[in-house]
Amino acid sequence: MSTTEVRQPPKTAPAKRDGYLHGLDLLRVIASCAVVFTHVLAWFAGVTEEWWAWTWTKWVSADTLHLHPWISFVGVAFFFVVSGVVVTHVTNRETPGQFLRRRVTRLAPLLFVVTFLGWCLINFGLRISRVWEGPLGVDKLLLGMVLGNSFAEPDVALLAITWTLRVQIVFYVLVALSIPLLRTWAWVPPLVIAALSCLTLLAAPHNEFFGAHFTGFATYIPILCMGQLISLVHSGKVHPVAGVAIGSVHFLLLVWADKLGLTFQGDGVPRTVLLAVLVVVLLMKAQDRVSRSAFVKAWAKRTYAIYLVHVCAIYPVFDTLMPHLDENLVVLIGLAVTYLASEALHRWVEMPADRAIRRWERRGSVTGRPG
Repeated sequence: MSTTEVRQPPKTAPAKRDGYLHGLDLLRVIASCAVVFTHVLAWFAGVTEEWWAWTWTKWVSADTLHLHPWISFVGVAFFFVVSGVVVTHVTNRETPGQFLRRRVTRLAPLLFVVTFLGWCLINFGLRISRVWEGPLGVDKLLLGMVLGNSFAEPDVALLAITWTLRVQIVFYVLVALSIPLLRTWAWVPPLVIAALSCLTLLAAPHNEFFGAHFTGFATYIPILCMGQLISLVHSGKVHPVAGVAIGSVHFLLLVWADKLGLTFQGDGVPRTVLLAVLVVVLLMKAQDRVSRSAFVKAWAKRTYAIYLVHVCAIYPVFDTLMPHLDENLVVLIGLAVTYLASEALHRWVEMPADRAIRRWERRGSVTGRPG
């Protein structure tokens, strides 16, 4: 009697998770879209022209969520929180010197190129911010390249969006100084930064220069610290209860700064930040097909280029074409120019610079150069 062997189909092993937080890539994409859309709406508001998306956005953002009608600061809030998560995560494997060097060399090449581009556009008579600026000298270009344009007299908005980079660099310095503590008593650095922010907000009204140039750090660094605490809780270095408690202190500092009139993004800044924190907590560990897709991964790699160049691409196109073409077509053209400019910057500036820096670091590690 013969027996028939019935073979069971092989079981498919569940997809192995690689530990990479793909949800952060998706959040970067969302943030970049929000930033670009905000500045599109800001252009229409600046020229007092109506656009169909304005009515819809005002209903969702202002009337429903009680945020700014242009969704102002939504994208920046997401970028700040995500940045706090990411830079805290990499402190596990980098020395303070490596950490600062990699952050600065990541930001600098694109900043130099886009600042020069913006300087050229302004001197050609084009607009790259909500206000028209006259011809700028080489001194203003050099100040802009080192994020010092706010110290010029009068203040020059060469790349107005780079104020966020100044905030992030100060945060990077604070993180680098606290790396040893982040590996032992991880809850201490966020508390120290909260104390520094509190002292700054208390001292600012008594010194005009100090108040003009340092309250911005005390106002917005707490948002990055909220992202830092999300990372520390996620890694198990800080208990969730302690993370929520310290995060609440930073949120109250932001509310205080907002009540003092130190935020400049209109109504709803604390609510916007709270929304960003909640969405980051919900989405950062996403492992779905969208967040893991090659499209989202590629877009996420280009978000810094998009962030820096989008106003330089959109505003000159809008100012030139809007009087002659349909507004929806002009918006699409502006977005297309933004895509082309950011793609060129990513391929021909950001990636070559990153490869050169990595080669330099490898040579340094071979020759025994300290980190």
